[in-house]
Amino acid sequence: MLRHAHAMASAQHMDHVQMVPSSIMKNPEKTGWLRQLAWVSFSLAAVGYLDAKTGYEVSVFLLYTVPVGLATRWMGSAAGLCTAVVATAVWVLADRYSGHVYSQAWILYVNAFNRMVCFILAVATIRYLRARQLALLRQIEAFSGEVAACGPCHRLAGADGYWRTAEEYLREFGGAEVHHKVCPDCARRAYARAAYRYSAEQAS
Repeated sequence: MLRHAHAMASAQHMDHVQMVPSSIMKNPEKTGWLRQLAWVSFSLAAVGYLDAKTGYEVSVFLLYTVPVGLATRWMGSAAGLCTAVVATAVWVLADRYSGHVYSQAWILYVNAFNRMVCFILAVATIRYLRARQLALLRQIEAFSGEVAACGPCHRLAGADGYWRTAEEYLREFGGAEVHHKVCPDCARRAYARAAYRYSAEQAS
């Protein structure tokens, strides 16, 4: 009975696996990208619909940065810039749908350009903050936990597997500027060796 039940469960599992498209099983990253694109498109459409329904007297301009930010955070700067352009076009359509009448036709395009510049600045800000976050995480990983050090040459191993001198390690992962100086202990030892050598020469 147990073997029969196990066989039936295995058959049901195989049927379920066969129902999943092979393209999704081979490339799960593609489904994640499509899901992110769907969220960005849905949020942009929702903001555009809200903007059109509230009218030009109520500004929901800042809400357009939500899909722009999501696209930048999830799919990179290029996707963020494309979303910024699309968000600008959606804003123009919503503004026209709301019945906003300008005294001059070019004012609409000037306002659209200003909004697109703001969206692009949002993309640049998010990318800068993301880069700073990755740099800080890299520093935390490099200077916390266990760090492999070579006993004979005192080189340090980074997360990438390369061995670096202490100066190179501090410069690359810590962003430090290394200046060569002599510590008091080394200075005393050097002075003692020089004094001993001088006394030995005088004795001879």
